[in-house]
Amino acid sequence: MTKFRQFFDQKRGEVRRQRRKIQEMLTEGAATVSQLSSRTEYPKDLIVWNLMGMLRWGQIEVTGHENEELVYSLKEE
Repeated sequence: MTKFRQFFDQKRGEVRRQRRKIQEMLTEGAATVSQLSSRTEYPKDLIVWNLMGMLRWGQIEVTGHENEELVYSLKEE
């Protein structure tokens, strides 16, 4: 089973916990995948997978780039 497939097979509650933790980190300010991975201790591929979902649902947005990485921020309502 590929890692990507494992992400899809996660229980909904686990995905919500991951996204809540990422969202908490983004309330402190914009961040790159590397920064979020370091702060949450989640692997980068898990961060990317969650960010794709959060982008899809309009929770976050890309606000720039830093050191060849995109910078993500919470979307202002």
